[in-house]
Amino acid sequence: MKFSGHETFAIREGWLHKGLKLLIKEPELLYDEYVADRLGVGKNMARSIRHWLEVTGLARRVKGKGRQTRLEETELGRLVYERDLYFVDIGTWYALHVNLVNTGGQVFTWSWFFNDFSHSRFERSMCRERLLRQVENLRSRTPSEKTIERDVACLLQSYARVIPAEDKDPEDALECPFVELGLLSYFSTSKYYQVHQGEKEIPTHLLGYALSMAFEEARTGKDTFDISVREAATHEGGPGKAFVLTSESLLSLALQAENADKNKNIQVDGLAGNRRIRIRRMQPVDWMRNHYDMIQWRDQHAA
Repeated sequence: MKFSGHETFAIREGWLHKGLKLLIKEPELLYDEYVADRLGVGKNMARSIRHWLEVTGLARRVKGKGRQTRLEETELGRLVYERDLYFVDIGTWYALHVNLVNTGGQVFTWSWFFNDFSHSRFERSMCRERLLRQVENLRSRTPSEKTIERDVACLLQSYARVIPAEDKDPEDALECPFVELGLLSYFSTSKYYQVHQGEKEIPTHLLGYALSMAFEEARTGKDTFDISVREAATHEGGPGKAFVLTSESLLSLALQAENADKNKNIQVDGLAGNRRIRIRRMQPVDWMRNHYDMIQWRDQHAA
């Protein structure tokens, strides 16, 4: 069960592009004493970039010299580098978000918030107190309240769109790209946060990606994998939890995906009250390949 690592910084626009590019082209430089200058950020921010590369699934730790460990790109990291180097595709951010929700103890606050925190409208103090209580129930030695506070603050800053919108310099890229997922709003007048459980414009193959991440049976074996809409909506790390969808909203997404996917990798079966989602079994990274292929096909035919 880990906290912090982000040095209190939410992901900023351009960070993952810079970090992933350096990791793949000159990995030894990601740890040298001048890495902050190479990335164009402060020293704490450079450590934060390494943290986010790892926990979003773009990189993994491998054994280095002695007891040291280093980061290397994952298969997903390589795919994003090749297909969406500048992280402009919303599907990439949905995938990274799903990874965070499914990391469990590695970024516990993210996993807990999307899987277990049940309040759709809340103040930050309530969120902090519920997380602290959960941690106390799960372990005898708990992190400090300041650590919990910083983690909650970083999570909320990562996702919440401020309403009314603040006046910002367009050159100031402080807003986290996860805000664009439309999962959370912050009303600055009342100081309340609102979770959005309704329908969202989620790319077709990201439904398959989320199911493949959450269910081992969906990524191993042959042929297809079936799951009830209800279970897909309530299972830890699944599309309902990760995308903050009700069963009705998830069914609507599945039906849209069925119509959009010409290869029929996603289908909906069953009668009302017992609807099931059927997907072709494949690894999450293969769902992302299909996603980028569809985007490329659309761009070519729209030209």
